[in-house]
Amino acid sequence: MTSYIETHARLEAERWVQVVARTQGLVERLVAEEGDEVREGAILLQLEKQQLRLQVDQAQVSLEGAQATHKRTQALHERQLVSQEEFENATQQMQNAQVNLKEANLQLEYTDVRASIDGVVMVRNVEQGDLVRTNDVVFSVADLNPLQARIRVPEKRMAQIQQGQQARVVVDPVPDRVFSALVRRISPGVDPASGTVKVTLDVPPDDQLRPGRFATIRSVTDRRPDALVIPKKALVLETDEDDLFVVREGKAQRIRVELGYVDGERVEVRGGLRLGDQVVTVGHEGLKEGADVRVVGAEDPSPVEQERPAARDGRGEGGRALPDSATFVARAKQRGLSDEDAAARYTAIKKRRAEAGNTQ
Repeated sequence: MTSYIETHARLEAERWVQVVARTQGLVERLVAEEGDEVREGAILLQLEKQQLRLQVDQAQVSLEGAQATHKRTQALHERQLVSQEEFENATQQMQNAQVNLKEANLQLEYTDVRASIDGVVMVRNVEQGDLVRTNDVVFSVADLNPLQARIRVPEKRMAQIQQGQQARVVVDPVPDRVFSALVRRISPGVDPASGTVKVTLDVPPDDQLRPGRFATIRSVTDRRPDALVIPKKALVLETDEDDLFVVREGKAQRIRVELGYVDGERVEVRGGLRLGDQVVTVGHEGLKEGADVRVVGAEDPSPVEQERPAARDGRGEGGRALPDSATFVARAKQRGLSDEDAAARYTAIKKRRAEAGNTQ
């Protein structure tokens, strides 16, 4: 059995990078699609290259002409037939031509738009044939290994959180699956507005876990491996005590228990219950002390049904009336039930008591 701090957050990619075009041109070919895994440097799309190839050729011709001029000027300068200024101008023109060629080659290279990180293509913003301008965002690529969840933990509970601590993650599409997580880092400061501390957790990738998905995060603070555990529905909600019914020698016996941790649909019992006791989980609302009970299913001794009718006076054990709905729901929530489960339980008890009263 575990104790945990429950918070909620949306899953995020560790890195989310917007890939921009570094030159202008028409989209000639789309190489990657949304959902594709790509490596750093992989081509995502290609822009039209024809015009830029001509610019490279033109820059190459200009460089060759500047180099020839520089060579002639240098020979004349050595014979002192041209001034120092003319020689320096020829040198500068050659250097400018070299830079222009490098720039033209670079612009041609930019027509292959590449991924800047390893990751998954999350968004494609262009179609084939679109005109892309410099600095337009054409793709978004995210690193999903690991995913991250950033939660806010109350300052007073931070003593229970430490780096490397385990946590559990549950998402709505697959509520029965539990994913693992680890505390990666803890912010050194406290948010003065909320009195909370930001905690970042790493969540290993899975097909069911995606950036933006809402998740319930349960940071495990304590474990009791040998705890005695019962279903939450076994608790009797018609009294102020923490009690339940067990089956002993075929009779229902109400016992008071001391509860511990609550984990989902399970509740830890710290005292009052013996290992191997058969616990009544079905039909215990209105069950009377000493009533005969019948076990349903030999392989599962927990679910039992009441064999004789319950009290028909509209009251619970000992003649106590059912509390009002607000009190009942509040008590049920203290014992680990959700608002929906508590309201449903109250409605069922009230209906059963009404039906019992009508049969008198």
